[in-house]
Amino acid sequence: MRRRFHVLPGGKSAAVGGALQPLRLYRAYSIAEMEKEDVTYYGVRVHWYRLDRAEPLTAVENLVAGYDKLDQITQRQALEEVLRYLTEEEVWGLRTYLRKRHGLEVIAEEVPLPIEVPTGPFRSPYGEVFEFLELSEQPGYALPFRIWGYYSVRGCLSGPNVAKGVRFLQKALEKLKVTKNVSTKDLEGVIKALYFEEGLVVTARNRDGS
Repeated sequence: MRRRFHVLPGGKSAAVGGALQPLRLYRAYSIAEMEKEDVTYYGVRVHWYRLDRAEPLTAVENLVAGYDKLDQITQRQALEEVLRYLTEEEVWGLRTYLRKRHGLEVIAEEVPLPIEVPTGPFRSPYGEVFEFLELSEQPGYALPFRIWGYYSVRGCLSGPNVAKGVRFLQKALEKLKVTKNVSTKDLEGVIKALYFEEGLVVTARNRDGS
Protein backbone atom coordinates (compact mmCIF):
# COMPACT_ATOMS: atom_id res chain seq x y z
CA MET A 1 0.00 0.00 0.00
CA ARG A 2 1.40 3.38 -0.99
CA ARG A 3 1.84 6.04 1.64
CA ARG A 4 0.69 9.57 0.98
CA PHE A 5 3.13 12.42 1.29
CA HIS A 6 2.59 14.44 4.45
CA VAL A 7 4.10 17.61 5.85
CA LEU A 8 3.48 17.72 9.57
CA PRO A 9 3.23 21.14 11.27
CA GLY A 10 5.61 22.25 13.99
CA GLY A 11 7.85 25.12 15.02
CA LYS A 12 6.82 28.76 14.71
CA SER A 13 3.63 29.82 13.01
CA ALA A 14 3.79 31.63 9.71
CA ALA A 15 3.78 35.41 9.91
CA VAL A 16 0.65 37.30 8.86
CA GLY A 17 -0.14 40.74 7.55
CA GLY A 18 2.25 40.58 4.60
CA ALA A 19 5.34 39.87 6.72
CA LEU A 20 8.01 37.45 5.52
CA GLN A 21 7.40 33.78 6.19
CA PRO A 22 9.85 32.25 8.70
CA LEU A 23 12.33 29.64 7.52
CA ARG A 24 10.91 26.13 7.73
CA LEU A 25 13.06 23.01 7.76
CA TYR A 26 12.01 19.37 7.58
CA ARG A 27 13.07 15.86 8.46
CA ALA A 28 12.20 13.54 5.57
CA TYR A 29 12.04 9.76 5.44
CA SER A 30 10.66 6.87 3.40
CA ILE A 31 9.52 3.38 4.36
CA ALA A 32 11.18 0.81 2.11
CA GLU A 33 12.14 -2.81 1.64
CA MET A 34 15.84 -3.60 1.83
CA GLU A 35 17.87 -6.64 0.84
CA LYS A 36 20.93 -7.29 2.98
CA GLU A 37 23.02 -10.46 2.78
CA ASP A 38 20.21 -12.21 0.87
CA VAL A 39 17.64 -11.34 3.54
CA THR A 40 14.71 -9.04 2.76
CA TYR A 41 13.72 -6.54 5.45
CA TYR A 42 10.33 -4.83 5.48
CA GLY A 43 9.37 -1.47 6.94
CA VAL A 44 12.89 -0.03 6.89
CA ARG A 45 12.86 3.69 7.64
CA VAL A 46 15.33 5.55 5.41
CA HIS A 47 16.09 9.04 6.72
CA TRP A 48 16.98 11.47 3.92
CA TYR A 49 19.36 14.38 4.39
CA ARG A 50 21.05 17.10 2.35
CA LEU A 51 24.71 16.24 1.96
CA ASP A 52 26.17 19.30 0.23
CA ARG A 53 24.78 22.32 2.07
CA ALA A 54 27.84 24.36 3.03
CA GLU A 55 26.21 27.19 4.98
CA PRO A 56 22.98 27.43 7.01
CA LEU A 57 20.06 29.13 5.27
CA THR A 58 19.94 31.78 7.96
CA ALA A 59 22.11 32.71 10.93
CA VAL A 60 22.71 29.59 12.98
CA GLU A 61 21.87 31.62 16.10
CA ASN A 62 18.30 31.79 14.76
CA LEU A 63 18.15 28.04 14.24
CA VAL A 64 19.63 26.80 17.52
CA ALA A 65 18.50 28.19 20.88
CA GLY A 66 21.37 29.58 22.96
CA TYR A 67 23.93 28.76 20.28
CA ASP A 68 26.49 31.25 21.62
CA LYS A 69 26.42 29.57 25.04
CA LEU A 70 27.16 26.07 23.71
CA ASP A 71 30.63 24.57 23.87
CA GLN A 72 32.54 24.14 20.60
CA ILE A 73 31.72 20.45 20.20
CA THR A 74 27.99 21.02 20.66
CA GLN A 75 28.10 24.04 18.34
CA ARG A 76 29.67 21.86 15.63
CA GLN A 77 27.07 19.15 16.18
CA ALA A 78 24.28 21.73 16.01
CA LEU A 79 25.60 23.18 12.77
CA GLU A 80 25.94 19.71 11.20
CA GLU A 81 22.38 18.95 12.24
CA VAL A 82 20.76 22.04 10.69
CA LEU A 83 22.77 21.74 7.47
CA ARG A 84 21.24 18.33 6.80
CA TYR A 85 17.56 19.24 7.12
CA LEU A 86 15.55 19.94 3.96
CA THR A 87 13.53 22.95 2.86
CA GLU A 88 9.96 22.44 1.71
CA GLU A 89 11.04 22.90 -1.91
CA GLU A 90 13.75 20.27 -1.50
CA VAL A 91 11.28 17.88 0.12
CA TRP A 92 8.91 18.19 -2.81
CA GLY A 93 11.73 17.71 -5.30
CA LEU A 94 12.86 14.59 -3.45
CA ARG A 95 9.29 13.31 -3.26
CA THR A 96 8.79 13.68 -7.00
CA TYR A 97 12.10 12.01 -7.79
CA LEU A 98 11.69 9.05 -5.41
CA ARG A 99 8.12 8.39 -6.49
CA LYS A 100 9.03 8.38 -10.18
CA ARG A 101 12.39 6.64 -9.94
CA HIS A 102 11.97 4.21 -7.04
CA GLY A 103 8.24 4.06 -6.29
CA LEU A 104 8.80 5.42 -2.77
CA GLU A 105 6.75 7.96 -0.88
CA VAL A 106 8.21 10.66 1.36
CA ILE A 107 6.93 11.65 4.79
CA ALA A 108 8.19 15.00 6.09
CA GLU A 109 8.02 16.39 9.62
CA GLU A 110 8.66 20.05 10.27
CA VAL A 111 11.53 20.70 12.67
CA PRO A 112 10.51 22.99 15.56
CA LEU A 113 12.80 26.02 15.41
CA PRO A 114 14.89 27.09 17.14
CA ILE A 115 16.25 23.68 18.12
CA GLU A 116 16.34 23.48 21.91
CA VAL A 117 18.61 20.46 22.37
CA PRO A 118 20.89 19.84 19.38
CA THR A 119 22.18 16.28 19.15
CA GLY A 120 24.00 16.29 15.83
CA PRO A 121 23.06 14.12 12.86
CA PHE A 122 22.71 10.34 12.82
CA ARG A 123 21.92 10.01 16.51
CA SER A 124 19.63 7.30 17.84
CA PRO A 125 18.37 6.71 21.40
CA TYR A 126 18.60 2.95 20.70
CA GLY A 127 22.25 2.85 19.76
CA GLU A 128 21.87 1.60 16.20
CA VAL A 129 24.84 1.56 13.90
CA PHE A 130 23.39 3.16 10.78
CA GLU A 131 24.15 2.22 7.20
CA PHE A 132 24.14 4.78 4.42
CA LEU A 133 22.40 4.88 1.05
CA GLU A 134 24.28 7.11 -1.40
CA LEU A 135 21.25 8.19 -3.40
CA SER A 136 22.90 11.07 -5.26
CA GLU A 137 25.73 8.81 -6.46
CA GLN A 138 23.40 6.42 -8.27
CA PRO A 139 23.12 6.48 -12.09
CA GLY A 140 20.39 8.77 -13.40
CA TYR A 141 20.19 10.95 -10.28
CA ALA A 142 18.46 14.15 -11.40
CA LEU A 143 18.12 16.49 -8.41
CA PRO A 144 20.27 19.68 -8.31
CA PHE A 145 21.33 18.95 -4.72
CA ARG A 146 22.89 15.85 -3.17
CA ILE A 147 20.73 13.61 -1.00
CA TRP A 148 21.88 10.59 0.97
CA GLY A 149 19.94 8.39 3.35
CA TYR A 150 20.74 6.49 6.52
CA TYR A 151 18.92 3.51 7.97
CA SER A 152 19.04 0.53 10.30
CA VAL A 153 17.33 -2.85 9.88
CA ARG A 154 17.27 -3.38 13.65
CA GLY A 155 13.80 -4.43 14.75
CA CYS A 156 12.46 -4.65 11.18
CA LEU A 157 10.33 -7.53 9.92
CA SER A 158 12.52 -9.90 7.90
CA GLY A 159 11.93 -12.62 5.34
CA PRO A 160 12.73 -15.41 7.86
CA ASN A 161 10.21 -13.92 10.30
CA VAL A 162 7.58 -13.91 7.55
CA ALA A 163 8.30 -17.56 6.73
CA LYS A 164 8.03 -18.53 10.41
CA GLY A 165 4.79 -16.59 10.70
CA VAL A 166 3.31 -18.35 7.68
CA ARG A 167 4.26 -21.72 9.17
CA PHE A 168 2.64 -20.70 12.47
CA LEU A 169 -0.62 -19.73 10.75
CA GLN A 170 -0.66 -22.92 8.71
CA LYS A 171 -0.30 -25.00 11.88
CA ALA A 172 -2.95 -22.92 13.63
CA LEU A 173 -5.40 -23.51 10.77
CA GLU A 174 -4.69 -27.25 10.93
CA LYS A 175 -5.36 -27.31 14.69
CA LEU A 176 -8.60 -25.42 14.14
CA LYS A 177 -9.52 -27.90 11.39
CA VAL A 178 -10.06 -25.11 8.89
CA THR A 179 -10.52 -26.85 5.57
CA LYS A 180 -10.43 -23.76 3.34
CA ASN A 181 -7.17 -23.54 1.43
CA VAL A 182 -5.42 -20.23 2.14
CA SER A 183 -2.55 -19.29 -0.16
CA THR A 184 0.93 -18.60 1.13
CA LYS A 185 0.71 -15.12 -0.38
CA ASP A 186 -2.43 -14.35 1.63
CA LEU A 187 -0.81 -15.66 4.80
CA GLU A 188 2.25 -13.49 4.17
CA GLY A 189 -0.11 -10.52 3.84
CA VAL A 190 -1.61 -11.36 7.24
CA ILE A 191 1.85 -11.59 8.84
CA LYS A 192 2.87 -8.20 7.42
CA ALA A 193 -0.41 -6.60 8.49
CA LEU A 194 -0.01 -7.91 12.04
CA TYR A 195 3.50 -6.51 12.16
CA PHE A 196 2.76 -3.05 10.74
CA GLU A 197 -0.60 -2.57 12.48
CA GLU A 198 -0.03 -4.35 15.80
CA GLY A 199 3.74 -4.75 16.10
CA LEU A 200 3.37 -8.54 16.35
CA VAL A 201 6.01 -10.87 14.93
CA VAL A 202 6.68 -14.62 15.12
CA THR A 203 10.17 -15.69 16.19
CA ALA A 204 11.52 -19.23 16.59
CA ARG A 205 12.53 -20.71 19.94
CA ASN A 206 14.26 -23.97 20.66
CA ARG A 207 12.38 -26.67 22.54
CA ASP A 208 14.61 -26.17 25.58
CA GLY A 209 13.37 -22.57 25.80
CA SER A 210 16.53 -20.91 24.57
